[in-house]
Amino acid sequence: MRKVLAFAVVATATLGIGFAGTTVKAAEPAQNIDISKMKVNWSDEFNGTELNSDHWTPEIGNGNWGWGNNEKEYYRANNISVSDGTMKIKAQTEKVGSYNWTSGRIKSAGKVNIGYGYVEARIKIPSSQGIWPAFWMLGTNGKTWPACGEIDIMEAFNTRSDIQSTIHYPKWNGADQYVYTNRNISNKTEWHTYGCYRDGSICAFYIDGKLLTSYGTWTNKFVRITDFAETYSTADLTTGNYAGQRSVLNDDYYLLFNVACGGNLAQGNPPTNSDWSATMEVDYVRYYVPKTADELAQDKKNEVNKKDADKNTTIVTAPARAKIKTLKNVKKRKMQIKLAKVSGAKGYQIRYCDNKKFQGYSVKNIKKTKVTIKKLDKKETYWVKARAYKVVNGSKKYGAWSKVKKVKIKK
Repeated sequence: MRKVLAFAVVATATLGIGFAGTTVKAAEPAQNIDISKMKVNWSDEFNGTELNSDHWTPEIGNGNWGWGNNEKEYYRANNISVSDGTMKIKAQTEKVGSYNWTSGRIKSAGKVNIGYGYVEARIKIPSSQGIWPAFWMLGTNGKTWPACGEIDIMEAFNTRSDIQSTIHYPKWNGADQYVYTNRNISNKTEWHTYGCYRDGSICAFYIDGKLLTSYGTWTNKFVRITDFAETYSTADLTTGNYAGQRSVLNDDYYLLFNVACGGNLAQGNPPTNSDWSATMEVDYVRYYVPKTADELAQDKKNEVNKKDADKNTTIVTAPARAKIKTLKNVKKRKMQIKLAKVSGAKGYQIRYCDNKKFQGYSVKNIKKTKVTIKKLDKKETYWVKARAYKVVNGSKKYGAWSKVKKVKIKK
């Protein structure tokens, strides 16, 4: 995010590790991130109604030199909100002092640090003239930028259809060295996940869980990416075009989200009409770390146990719908009920009542298909329904109720 870049595509980048002229192999990253071998170390799901102050601090104002980027907005806490499960940063036309726009910027500095592992956010970004939304990280080593290092996981500019990912580290003379790439996506303004993986050997970027490398060749000596260069070795490089202290990318980092207005890469300023606004939404941000060997072993054991349990589980379906074959009044205030036999049923439940809504009903459980119910009220009409049941692990599993039938007690 903090950079002064000319717009150019990094067409070819050699991502080898150089020590005194010796090139060594960089580890190959996964083409698809596998979070099943990781666990969530920290997350913010943005499920409340306000920003979690244990995780985030809003940054206010315009910083030094427009936050080092010649930005034109004034950041305010009021432009940040949490509702309906997402965090929202709203840029808008609003006059504050000499500034024509306000927006929001938050950081986790001093509260949440990201180390080795995988950090990912699900984000919906806007597309508008003169804006620069970003999800990025700055190093926590206490040094002045660029010596602290910077990792830009997601940046988008203006109405362009591409997403940019960038690493910053200090050259040996202390100046900023950066390597970046752009990826066009056809649906930039829809929900996507943007992530960064680091393990002390590489830094790799992902969109929707897929490695941001269009094509490239891995060899025993180095990685040559001829189109995109989202995968970087994090070892120091003493010679060549990209020489510098890249190992700063292995430090702990803190997180930032913001929507800049104007600035070095926004390609102009936003509209000045009073009803203009652009909002970035964040569904969640999660930091995963690798599971321990014991945790992976337990996962495997649980999977085996589940498969064994599934094999030994008998799926019991509910019995078929019951049917009342006959319902009639017999002498001395009795009614006789005969049911059709239901295959596999262990018994039947009869429900009867003196009103058709079955308010204040009585219940009779039977094992056979025929029953006589006594002591009914003479000259009263009774409504009756029945259902069959099976017994599963000591509990009854009922089928559907039969159609309701009625009988009047005449004798």
